Amino acid sequence: MLPTHQLAAAVLVRNVRGDLLMVASPYRTDLVLPGGIVEEDEPPAVAAAREVHEETGLLVSPTRLLVVEHLTRTSTGGSGLRFVFDTAPVPVDVSLVKQEGEVAELLWLPPDQAVQRHVPRGRNRLQAALAALSDGKTTYLDGHFDARW
Repeated sequence: MLPTHQLAAAVLVRNVRGDLLMVASPYRTDLVLPGGIVEEDEPPAVAAAREVHEETGLLVSPTRLLVVEHLTRTSTGGSGLRFVFDTAPVPVDVSLVKQEGEVAELLWLPPDQAVQRHVPRGRNRLQAALAALSDGKTTYLDGHFDARW
């Protein structure tokens, strides 16, 4: 049998002021970017847009790939690949509709606070996504080998 990896994709949704949209869920204390699991035969960018819409009500078009991260198996989760895409900034007063039962709260936070409050396993990924916005380089992370191109 061939090995499998769980794929997940997120979008770095920011408003024109530069704040990041973060998702609080009822089952964890830390925050995450809007996004989720890539379904069978679904492209990661399509999954990212679908998940953002499901969680927030926003229709976004993922543009550039900012980060790909390989995560190794842990006691709480299997190995996987995580993708973070960029999208055009949204207005400050954009209307959000949180997904009942899955989303406890949607928060706009300055980037430094978003990183600080992000789930620990994904903080480096968020920091790399923010760096990619600045320098235009996509980042690959795996804990052993990190590359920017």
